[in-house]
Amino acid sequence: MSRRTRRVLWVVAALGSLPLLVVGLFALNGLALAGRQAPRMQHLADVPVAASRSPAGEATFVSYNIAKGFAHRGGLKFESREFVLAKLRRMAEVIRAEQPDAVFLSEALTELAPCNVDQVEYLARECGLPHVAAGENYNVGLPFARVAGGNAILSRTPLTPVANIDLAGRKPFWVTGNNRRALFVSAEFGGRPVLMAALHNDSFDMRNNLTQAQQLLDFVGDRPAILAGDFNNRPENASIKLIRDTGKFCGAFDGPPTFFEGTRAERLDYIFAPAGWELLESRVVADDTSDHRPLVCRFKVK
Repeated sequence: MSRRTRRVLWVVAALGSLPLLVVGLFALNGLALAGRQAPRMQHLADVPVAASRSPAGEATFVSYNIAKGFAHRGGLKFESREFVLAKLRRMAEVIRAEQPDAVFLSEALTELAPCNVDQVEYLARECGLPHVAAGENYNVGLPFARVAGGNAILSRTPLTPVANIDLAGRKPFWVTGNNRRALFVSAEFGGRPVLMAALHNDSFDMRNNLTQAQQLLDFVGDRPAILAGDFNNRPENASIKLIRDTGKFCGAFDGPPTFFEGTRAERLDYIFAPAGWELLESRVVADDTSDHRPLVCRFKVK
């Protein structure tokens, strides 16, 4: 066999093994490098802490589904980094104006190879909220080119990691649509630890959405907790009624719509605090940067 023939055979073999290599790296990322069950915690020590509008004994929270910064256009099409940053800058302006003590994010990307920007860290820096927790709902792709995103909490005060639990109906790692986890951390309010959960529940199967709500209540138990995010459930639906009927939470169980799509306008986002607290203010910010409007709630901490 001539040297030329050996080279041709080597090239053919290398090209033939390339798909196997890609599949192997995809599986490695999905099975070993992704699927973080523990919250990813950051303290951005170089970020000055923003002022809070809440006096002592009160706390202001924002719940905001940022729709991935509209980075994904469908299929394999993505927006430019400049487009995504422009969206994030506007979102940061809206959040900063509320001077919150904590922000609960849904649909926030920490990695996206085509227009890579950590949306969670960016908003934390821009809003002066240096204590950050992120919980992956999905992480798919290759180790050096992947999409990772989920829920997050940005806070003026320190956060302690608790869990990033799988919610009912979770699918294999290569399925990114409707794969849900719930991010739990703990922070101190009124001199005692309080659980804080950032949520984005099932948007297709309302029976599974109800199962997820019960799962969240079981996890919380009798501990004081804040549940905030995109519940994908309307005020009259079973999941919201279930949470209300426990008597363990206060907040606005009804109110103006938070989600807008075409002619649709629905209340899907909520912030529920421990029952011993008092809701002082609840309103929806009239800003259409995302398809969800930011929900702002202010509580008296008891």
